[in-house]
Amino acid sequence: PALPNLLRLRIGAVRGLRRSGTKPFCVVRARGVALLTTIGTLVGGAEGSGGEWVFDAEMLLRVSDPSTVLHVCVYSSVGRDQLLGQWVLTLKYLVTQPDYCKHAPPLTRSRDGSISGTFYLSDAKLRGSAVRALGPSELGKGFSGEVDMRLHWMHAALPPPPPPKRRTALEQLKENSGETALRLGSVAELREALSSLPLRLSCGEVAFRDVSVGIKDLFTGYKGDIEMDLRDELANCRSTSSRDRLYEDRAEEVTDVVNMKDLFLHPVAAKDGSGLDLTAFLDGLLFDQLVPEALKEVFGTGLGGQAIGQILGGVAARSAEWARGVRRGFVSSGQGRNIPRVSPKAVL
Repeated sequence: PALPNLLRLRIGAVRGLRRSGTKPFCVVRARGVALLTTIGTLVGGAEGSGGEWVFDAEMLLRVSDPSTVLHVCVYSSVGRDQLLGQWVLTLKYLVTQPDYCKHAPPLTRSRDGSISGTFYLSDAKLRGSAVRALGPSELGKGFSGEVDMRLHWMHAALPPPPPPKRRTALEQLKENSGETALRLGSVAELREALSSLPLRLSCGEVAFRDVSVGIKDLFTGYKGDIEMDLRDELANCRSTSSRDRLYEDRAEEVTDVVNMKDLFLHPVAAKDGSGLDLTAFLDGLLFDQLVPEALKEVFGTGLGGQAIGQILGGVAARSAEWARGVRRGFVSSGQGRNIPRVSPKAVL
């Protein structure tokens, strides 16, 4: 059978929102695309008392990658579009395991492969959003309401997609790390889960010697930028060898390879020399030592400092605990609040 390439999502209603005076609307995000609904209509109860807001909105998203993270958010239209609740799902689970998400059982699965039901919203910190210690129908303190939806990832005869937007390596890394952060959910809960594993680890001194790190793709920008920058100079070159040397010299200015001769890490163990739980071990070895020291070696220039700020907008920088070692040397970038005002019904 043909592989799915179109996601049809219908948002019926949202209820259980805890804040009053919200006038909510919904935003659906996937791979850089954001579609939003109009403000819902209150049909039952009062604002802030769990009343039901009806949307009855359908959205179409052109998406074929099963690793795409679907991110459904409910915002308050009052003030600065405050996040009221959110729901996360990796698209592959719509086919392989539809109930691997936060939902009120049972979900209804139709013969065409669509699923429908009531899905639980987690809070702004993603508490309870991941299916780990808490099951698929529990959110604990993170419960922030629920949303009725129907999702159908299907194949449709669509015209060829438009050419993808040009993106630098840094932009692609930022998108990737953003999706990873959503999959992980609450970092505090992840740390707790890792700490509970029956593992105790320790290590002696660790040494990395003669390590070469190629960072070419991070700083060359878009494909063809160097050629455009050198257009006039290349036109004046009389020979092919001169043109090649000029291009290579300019490329070398922004695509150097960083060589680390020696990088030493201190031993990681409990005070009595015994092992540590997995979270404490990762903190001591990776986030307190390897990550900050390696980043300082690789990205020690002004250009590197700007670039690493974008990279750290991903999962590490979103955790005040796990990124504390990284934050000592670099400033992480924040996540913007602006939401694109796009028609909710579109094929992109």
